[in-house]
Amino acid sequence: MEQKRAFFDVDTQVDFMLPSGSLYVPGAERIIPNLGKLMRYALNHEIPILSSADAHPPDDPSFSQWPPHCMVGTPGQRRIPETQLDGALIVPNRPNAFSPQDPWPRQIVIEKQEYDATTNVNFNAILAALGRRRFVVFGVATDYCVQSTALSLLQRGLQVDLVTDAIRSIVPETGRKAIEDVVASGGRLVTTAVACLEVGS
Repeated sequence: MEQKRAFFDVDTQVDFMLPSGSLYVPGAERIIPNLGKLMRYALNHEIPILSSADAHPPDDPSFSQWPPHCMVGTPGQRRIPETQLDGALIVPNRPNAFSPQDPWPRQIVIEKQEYDATTNVNFNAILAALGRRRFVVFGVATDYCVQSTALSLLQRGLQVDLVTDAIRSIVPETGRKAIEDVVASGGRLVTTAVACLEVGS
């Protein structure tokens, strides 16, 4: 029997997704139609949606490596409209910020300061409440946060489908290597059509 799925939307925030963003991922706006399609499919089929979000303080140490981006409360930290659902539950990266919800939220936004969404201290509690799932992963950037999150899920023994036409890398070469690493670790490559069960449509 096919394992139940959860969709994992990685960092689809203004600063990464749009050319005006402070850490724009080249070509990221081109995947927005597929992001919207995935989100609508999950919503219409009651598939849980986890969304990671950078949430940096103004003095974040990562700004020595990257331009300041996704600072809490700034327009650039917001999600693009296609991946932001009304009534989303936001889980800050602080202890005991999550408790199981009934009914389950349409979207859980997991705030983080590292590449890997599983570094939020509440992630294990979210996974436990969600139950075992196959994760359908998409977003940006392939060669950083998408790769880190996908590999962490695989290392936990979870199944991962990486949506190849709904991800974008900062550097094409490292993006390709990231995809190879996910596959080598047991991940499966799918398209948006396959993820939405619309093969041939």
